Parts: sequence; structure tokens; C-alpha cells
Amino acid sequence: ACSTSMSFATYARAHAHARASVPVSARAPSARIASMRAPVNARARAALSTRASTEDDADAEAPKLTITKMRDDDELPDNLFDAVGCAARCTSAAMKRGVAGSVVELLIPELWDPMSGNVMSESGDQLKVWEISREFMQQLVKNGSKVRAVFPDAGAAAMLKARWGGADCGFEIASVDDRALVGEDFDGVLVFAAPDPMSLEKVQRATGRANELGCPVVLLNPRLASGDAGVGLNVRRMRDNFLGKMTVTYSLRPLPWCNGSVFKAYPGQWKLFLEDTEEPGRFRLIDEFAQRPAGEELDDIVEQALRPLGDDGETAEKTTAQKFLSVMKDMQRFMRSLSS
Repeated sequence: ACSTSMSFATYARAHAHARASVPVSARAPSARIASMRAPVNARARAALSTRASTEDDADAEAPKLTITKMRDDDELPDNLFDAVGCAARCTSAAMKRGVAGSVVELLIPELWDPMSGNVMSESGDQLKVWEISREFMQQLVKNGSKVRAVFPDAGAAAMLKARWGGADCGFEIASVDDRALVGEDFDGVLVFAAPDPMSLEKVQRATGRANELGCPVVLLNPRLASGDAGVGLNVRRMRDNFLGKMTVTYSLRPLPWCNGSVFKAYPGQWKLFLEDTEEPGRFRLIDEFAQRPAGEELDDIVEQALRPLGDDGETAEKTTAQKFLSVMKDMQRFMRSLSS
């Protein structure tokens, strides 16, 4: 959609990377069959001389072998459309394996801040989020799912029905406030688009009801954990307990402060990628984790990975500037602990 073009461009610039193809001739001796022939004696060479020109012509016409050099960052998406398609495929695979609750995080740098969560600074930003949701729903439908998309309020649901043509969009559109959100005859996939803290209880009830009927639930870009201002301790505990039972099937979370990303694609593990300074546009895999790296753990891992090596190959001592930054990070951690 036109309204999302800026998001797609920003996302593509942040995560695009080229595929490296290396001809064999540039890396090793010629791969032609003729070059691998064993030596022959003089008599045999004379007998074969009449066929030499024919074989040489055949060798010259044979296509050159090209090897594609695989890299760890090849699994990162090329652009936002690629990310949405991969997220839908991973989620479909998880549902086929019996995963009842999935979480998908497609976080665009211009619409999301790593500290405060979703940022809607421009008038059309919310519509961009809905268009991303629409693309995800349609990809799920292509993968064979019957989808009911649930939006945070009745106004948004009505507006999107009119904008997308109702049933013509390929999936049902509903609101979290609908009374018959999950009826006895429901047999599809319930997808909550950007659910917020105010709708937490309704989302939980609908999720429980859908799971009782054997229907999977997906939380797409949930805002349930995006900032705790005005959210009581009991609500936070209820939210954390609810999200703790879900499986993250796809997540691409940018780390602009270190030019990296925390990435997961079901059934793989969590992975930390940082920009490859020696090859612009590429990323290097730092490590893999069974649980999402976050907070102090993530800060320490990134700091260690970015610290230069000394002449002996060991990590060099911190500079004065690096020590100062570490102190500032410790202060930030302390302030975060006071607000949690």
C-alpha cells in the first residue's frame, strides 16, 4: 500500500543485504572435467589426438560452475515484505506442530522505540501498522489458514472493513469488544493485531475460549508490554503470566544503539546479529540463545562483542570513554529497576 512505502523503505535500508556468489574459477583451479583427467602415455595420446578438438569444444561450451557462499545472516529478511512472509510461514509451521499461542514481532525502527515501545508520531503511522497487519493476515490465508483478525476497538475495525472491502480482503475483521468473538462454531485462527494493555482481559478470555475449541491464537505486534506507565503491579503480573505461555514464532527487533538486531524464526533459537564493519550491508552472528537476550545480559554481550582485541588476540582493556559509557549504562539500569 502507498501509505506504508516509507516504512518499507526504512526497513529495507536497515536490514537489506546482498547474496554473495563466488565463481569457482576465482577460488580454485578450473572445475571442468578435462582438467581432472589422469596423465596418459604417448601411444594413448596419439590414439586420442583425433578427438581432442571435439572434446575441447565440448568443454568450452560447458556452463561454468558457480558456488553460492552461505552466510549466517542469509536468514535475515531483505525487506519488510520478506519479513512478513517469513513470519507467516513460521507461524503456520508452529500451528501445524500444535502450538496454541504464537507471538509475532515485526518492529519497524520508525514506528518503534526500544525503550518506550510503539511510537506513533505521525498521523498516518497507525494506518501503516494496520497495513502491515493486513499483509500478515493475507499471508496466513495463503498458507491455508482461515483467519479472523481482531483489532483493539470497534472504530478501527469498522474503518478497516470499509477501507479493505470487508470480506473481499480474504479474512474476517472483528473487534475485541465483539460479544460473539469466539462462538461455538469458530474453527479458524484468531489473530489479535497490536493488542493494548486496556484489552488484556478480553484478549485472555478470547484466547482461552479459542484454545478450548482447539483453535490457535496469534498476537501480532502486541503492545501489552510496551511501557508500564499507569499499569498496576497486578496487571503487569497477569500480562507477564499470559505472555509467558505464548511461543514467539517470529521476532525481528532492531537495536539501533549498536547497529544490530535480535532475531528469531521458529523453530530456531534467539540470535544476536551485529553489523559487519568489514562488509557493509551484512551482519555477523554473535551468538545463539535458548531464551530472549535482554536487559543487562544483552548489554554485556554487545559490549563484549564490540570491544577490540589486543595484539595477543585477547579482549583489550576498556578505554576511558568505554568505562564512562559503562557507568552511564549502570545508571540507566538502576533507574529502570526503580520504575519496575
